[in-house]
Amino acid sequence: MMKRIAVIGYGAIAKDVLKALQALIDTHHIAILVHTRSALSDADLASLPTTAEVTQEPARLWSFKPDLVIEAAGQAAVAQYVPACLSAGADVLISSIGALADTDLYAELLKVAQQFQRRILLPAGAIAGLDYLQSIQGATALQVIYESHKPVAAWLPELVALGIAPASVQEPLTLFEGSAAEAAKRYPQNLNVAATLALAGIGMEQTQVRVVVDPHIQENQHHILIRSEYGEMRLQLSNTPAPSNPKSSWVVAQSIAAVVKKEFAQLRIA
Repeated sequence: MMKRIAVIGYGAIAKDVLKALQALIDTHHIAILVHTRSALSDADLASLPTTAEVTQEPARLWSFKPDLVIEAAGQAAVAQYVPACLSAGADVLISSIGALADTDLYAELLKVAQQFQRRILLPAGAIAGLDYLQSIQGATALQVIYESHKPVAAWLPELVALGIAPASVQEPLTLFEGSAAEAAKRYPQNLNVAATLALAGIGMEQTQVRVVVDPHIQENQHHILIRSEYGEMRLQLSNTPAPSNPKSSWVVAQSIAAVVKKEFAQLRIA
């Protein structure tokens, strides 16, 4: 059973994850290491579990000898840290799943994980239905269509970059239509869901994605359609945006924490 967990990054998601794991940390006396690029503020330090250690030194990630590393620092951190974490003997939970749209990186991580007999864990994040999708992955006529509907506040920099004044968006605006591969690369902070669906189903190139900026909604909405010879699933979720990051759903941190909790559970719903 794991006794040492390292967390890469200490932004909104990492803070909420550790908060959700506090009881588990206390019960099982789990040592925590938080790796950050820069020193934390006094307020951030005060929010850490009392037993947590903080470091800015990558080498400390390896000498700490974690059983599990939680990546919560963005897509660049996946390439920068995850291969070394796997080769150092740790399982790795990746929150920035869109990074795996890079086929070369994806292949490298699988190769390293196999070589060192480690696991790469991917949380469901903001969506549901992945168990159904995985169960019919071998279907001969499988179709996966995903639509992301988010408020204007989730797309401010992207709209400005396109020369669109956010205040001028009065009706739903289609920002993107294409493959999950392109969606994850183009919008790394917004479309981890597309990459997760693709990896659970028919791949990055075949999974269809539509991105809509909707001024009439307050939640992050996810519309998923899965069709095959086994039947059809239509799923819609409306998630509360994370208070400090409207691009992400608040439930994402809870999903990451749930993956960790399963490692300690005597009963698992598979």
